[in-house]
Order: sequence, then structure tokens, then C-alpha cells
Amino acid sequence: MTTSQAYSRPARLLQIASWVIAIAFAVFLNMLGSLVIRDLMYAPRGGPPTVEQFADSKTDEPLKATQRELERERAALADKAEAIGIARMRAAQNYNGAKESFRNWVTTRTATGDYSQDPAIVARTKRLDELQSAVVDWQRQQDALNDQQRALQVRTMAVDQQLAASQETAEKRFEQASRRYELTVFAWRLAVTLPILLVAVWLFLRFRRARYWPFVYGFGLFALSAFFVELVPYLPNFGGYVRVLVGIALTAFAGIYVLRAFQRYVERKREEMQQSQVERARSVAYDKALGAFQKKLCPSCDKSWSLGGDSASFCIHCGLKLFEVCECGGRNFSFFPFCSCCGKPVRRAGDANAEPPAPLGDAAGSTGP
Repeated sequence: MTTSQAYSRPARLLQIASWVIAIAFAVFLNMLGSLVIRDLMYAPRGGPPTVEQFADSKTDEPLKATQRELERERAALADKAEAIGIARMRAAQNYNGAKESFRNWVTTRTATGDYSQDPAIVARTKRLDELQSAVVDWQRQQDALNDQQRALQVRTMAVDQQLAASQETAEKRFEQASRRYELTVFAWRLAVTLPILLVAVWLFLRFRRARYWPFVYGFGLFALSAFFVELVPYLPNFGGYVRVLVGIALTAFAGIYVLRAFQRYVERKREEMQQSQVERARSVAYDKALGAFQKKLCPSCDKSWSLGGDSASFCIHCGLKLFEVCECGGRNFSFFPFCSCCGKPVRRAGDANAEPPAPLGDAAGSTGP
């Protein structure tokens, strides 16, 4: 059972309502922070850089114009090559057909032994020569066109290489500008987020137990979210060195803080142990005493008193008196305000004139968790 479970039902409901307020406050602040962090990318003058901003238009425009002209020439040569190819194929088909017909005709004449048609043979041979000449002529045209296409391809490759080199230079400039822009945007975001985190730490250390602690905790949750969720993903990488160094720094900071806090705790306990029992008993807060009683710990030295048995009246570690016997004979925890048997105020030994501690009751909502 936790300390809050020792409270009355209204106090527990107030605790729950307070945490709901803290979380709701953090959610709405986080929504506002997300919008601000998002819009900070437009804070640098001119907005995000683009590749077009770094292109050399004086060099690229003539190259692109030449590229378009070479593309038109390539398309025209491709159409012309297709037409010549079709014409050559038809001429070859005509020649092959005429050649086959002539071979059959000569075979027939040789079989019959009729040589009176020699002039016809000469004419047919001449016709075959003409058809073959047409095929050869179309082939020459096609070869010449292929040479033009190869020359055009070489010119196109040269223009493409020049244009690619210009674009590569523009991309390098764009990458450098992008890195500078990212650093600038990160600096803006850090300038907004870091003060929020510092203010949240200050508020937590100073006002975490104040009357309006839900707003302090809500602001703290918002600050943690703004720093670790909204800012850290935009942390420049630089090959991973930055994030590793930041992780090392945060770990070292947290480690030093924890070690110093523990050392302060040990030193505070050492000083408390040098005080009298009455002084130590007076310094124990009621809510801490309730939590210690539930866990069977001494509220002064934070060690288990149950090692001395459940009937023990003193802490076996520091000697603090933990239980008092009421006039009615009831045995009560010394830090309880009233006797559980007769309802009379519990008086501590050596502190008879002091007023009994007031129960937490309705005041639970005015302090932090």
C-alpha cells in the first residue's frame, strides 16, 4: 500500500484529478510545442533550400537546349532509318524473287536444249543486276544513316556528361546548404526548447510541492517531451558522433546528479543521527511517517524496524522511539495524531507540551505527490 492509499477517499480522488489535470495540461502544451517546432523550419530566411537554387542556369540552359535538339535529330534519324530499312527489305525481297525465277527459267531452258532465247537470258540477267544494285544502294544509305546515328550518340553522351557534371556540382552545393540550414533550424529549436527545459527543472525543484503542483508536473512532462521527442530527432548526425557524445554527456550528468543526491542523503542522515530523538521525531513529516509505517521502516533512518519484532517500540538501528502506549493502554505509532483505541491525541515522550501533528486530511490536495 502506498502513501496515497493511506489518505481518505476524497484525498485520493483529488490526487487522481490532479494527475489528470497535469497530464491534460502537458498534452495541450505538447500540441502547441509541436506546432511551434514544426513551423520553426521556416524561421531561417528563404525557407528550405532546393537543388534548383544552386543550378548554373547559364551553363545548363544551353546544354539542355542542345540536348533537346539532339533528341529531335535522333528521333528524325530513327524515323528515316526505319523507312530505309523497310525499303531495303522490299528491294531484297524483289531481288530474291527475281533471282529464284531466273534460276528456274534457266533450268527449264537447259533441260530442253533451246538456246534460241539467249537474248532473254541477257535481259533477265540485266534485270537481276538492277535489282541487286537497288539493294546495295539502300544498304549504303542505311550504313550512312547508322554512321550519323553513332556520331549523334557520341555528341549526346558528351552533352549528357557536361550536364551531369553541372548537376553534380549543384547537388554538392545543395547538400552543404542543407546541412547549414539544418543546423540553423536546430539552433532555433534548441533556443526555444532548452529554456523551457531549464524552467521546468527550476519549477520542479522549487514548486513541486506547491498548491498548484499539477501544472508544475504538467509543464515538466511537456518540457521532457519537447526536448527528447521534438528536438532530439533533429539533432545533427555528423556520422553518429554528435548523438553518441550527447548520450555520454546526458549519462554523465545524470550519474553525477544521482551520486551527489545520494551523498547529500547520506550526509543529511548522518547529521540527523547526531540530533536527539525529540528533534528527529519533530522533523518527520506526517505523510512520510505514514509511508514508512506501511513499509515497516523507520521514518528517520529508513531502515526496517521489524527486525526487532512486531512488538518492538524502538528502532534497532537509530534508537528512535516508534510506538507509544496511550493512557487507555492502546499501542500506537508515535507519529499517529490520535489513539486508535480511545481517540485521544497521541503524546510523544519528551514532547508533552507540543501539539499533536495535524492529519493530512483535506490538505492532501495542496501538496505534491
